[in-house]
Amino acid sequence: MAVGTSEAYLQRASAVMTGKQSNFRPGPDKAPIVAEKAEGVRIFDVDGKDYIDFTLAMGPAIFGYGDRALGDAVAAQYRQMSAAASGAMITAGEIALCERIVRHVPCADRVRLGISGSEVVQLAMRLARGHTGRRYVLRFHGHYHGWLDTAWAGQPGQDAHPEFSDQHGAGIAAHSLDDVLMIRWNDIDALSDVLERHGDEIALCMMEAVMCNTGCCPPRAGYLEAVRDLCDRHGVLLHFDEVITGFRMGLGGAQGELGVTPDLATFGKALAGGLPLAALAGRAEVMESLTNNTVLGGGTFNSFPLSVASAIATLDRLADNDGAFYTELDDRQSAFEAGVRASAERAGREFLLQGPRGFLFYAFTDLPVAHTPDDLARADFAKAMRFRALMEEEGILSAGGFRFVTTPAMDTATLEEALERIDRAFQRL
Repeated sequence: MAVGTSEAYLQRASAVMTGKQSNFRPGPDKAPIVAEKAEGVRIFDVDGKDYIDFTLAMGPAIFGYGDRALGDAVAAQYRQMSAAASGAMITAGEIALCERIVRHVPCADRVRLGISGSEVVQLAMRLARGHTGRRYVLRFHGHYHGWLDTAWAGQPGQDAHPEFSDQHGAGIAAHSLDDVLMIRWNDIDALSDVLERHGDEIALCMMEAVMCNTGCCPPRAGYLEAVRDLCDRHGVLLHFDEVITGFRMGLGGAQGELGVTPDLATFGKALAGGLPLAALAGRAEVMESLTNNTVLGGGTFNSFPLSVASAIATLDRLADNDGAFYTELDDRQSAFEAGVRASAERAGREFLLQGPRGFLFYAFTDLPVAHTPDDLARADFAKAMRFRALMEEEGILSAGGFRFVTTPAMDTATLEEALERIDRAFQRL
């Protein structure tokens, strides 16, 4: 590929594509990168510039790019069976993967595979309504469960005014606002109040156990335990959206690390090490409605063999040597976090850096910790966007939502180089 060609590529893209990339999340006010290849934890654009990548494909590339073991597993599966009719058969690989998920995930008695997080979240909502016979799904401000209408919309309490409206885009079906309620997260009094008033109408309480999509906000001490107790008291199913945290926080996901077991959980991103695959897991009693087809949920690619093979290789690698991957990830993330904090201090910046294993959120604020989006209301997001742009100019990519995604694939030398680039971005800010 010839060097100096990004402008030509962007002109071609503007003639046939709908935006800067194929997702809706806005980035810095600058031309997008035109990526050509990826190796390890680096992205190379068509002009030959390299970027140390802290997006990791927004989470899926848990081992970085071009991992040989995953590539060999996918290639072998392609030669053996590249596609399967999910509505006509099961494959040996599909069974083996579901066995692994049941082994590792506390809530998983049964598993249904899907192809994207958005899809399996929809299936969880339908399953909860079908199992309980109740109308409402209860969700929380700032949590993300996919882009489809019923997971994108909601209303606070019984208020008639949509919480999500023009600022989140046109075209959302009006009826999608009818059956989804919203309240504040990390506020057990708010949850207790809405369940006291409407608990017998609520099928599902749906949340990120760690609020990774907005601020990587951790649950307050005792919050998840209290949520579990309230859901049990009112007969409401509890659902953890673990599309981000699943298999990245640990083999048991956030539920395994935090010690609170939901009735249902959804997984994606890191599950297949970079290939598209998702899963809904849950208690046998609830999942029985899928087994007997009382609740329906289809999909041609639900058991896509290439993704299944990659997922088996991924989970086996994560489990190897008693989970040594996670110990190494902790060491690399701690070193990175300390280095970024030191750069912020040298630049004289008040800087928040927080998150669970595998994800770190950054913001310009004097807060030592943020537990809700409201806590972040006075953070300087314009400065954060400028910082993100400067990092990109220095050859550092951070994920949308002001997040760094981490991996042990980033060796010490690469980590040191990344911190030098980040330090230059701080000094230029």
